[in-house]
Amino acid sequence: MIHSSVPPVSFSAIIGSSIHDVKNSLGVISELIQQLKQTNTENKHILQLEFEASRMNNNLIQLLTLYKIEAQNFTLDIDEYSVSEILNDIKAQQSSLFDLSDVALEIECNEDLLCYCDFNLTCSSINSILNNAQRYSHKKIILSAGQQDGYVYFRIEDDGDGFPESFTSVGKVDFKTGNTGLGLYFVSIIANLHSNGNKSGYISTANDSRLGGASFSLFLP
Repeated sequence: MIHSSVPPVSFSAIIGSSIHDVKNSLGVISELIQQLKQTNTENKHILQLEFEASRMNNNLIQLLTLYKIEAQNFTLDIDEYSVSEILNDIKAQQSSLFDLSDVALEIECNEDLLCYCDFNLTCSSINSILNNAQRYSHKKIILSAGQQDGYVYFRIEDDGDGFPESFTSVGKVDFKTGNTGLGLYFVSIIANLHSNGNKSGYISTANDSRLGGASFSLFLP
């Protein structure tokens, strides 16, 4: 009888590999959805599938990024970008979601505003929060950007019922209730990785939206 020993593998490494596999399968599903859209442009069920596939992919990107950060195998890809370009890219990615609802998305931004950031992770972060805002909004969301105290900020304001009290504690994760706030946790980590001199990025959550609901802000130095 031959006995073979299997070298131990960390659970986090298994998770990282599994996320890659799921992302590959999800990529195939997304391609099939795009093919279905070409012949069923008015089918809301297909639009819902497209949105859910995009949301799942975004969640997987977040988990994979957090895994790489923990494994100390991650660096930001920082460059200078037009903030209006970032917001327009986000609006395009969110078009299917807002086509499914009666919620209007309004953009407010100075065309000349620039930002040093990781483009993909910044878009992913804002998309994650925007998805949640759309879920709890009634009629309108304002996505704005500007400058404040040496930071460029991205702000999402909605007309919903506001954040629950537990979510006003930045980065709080509660696995017992299921309301983990993983999206907020991810965005706070990404924000903090952005630094300039002695300044680091951060997020803030409040219930002081101009529309009467929740207000989320991402600040990048």
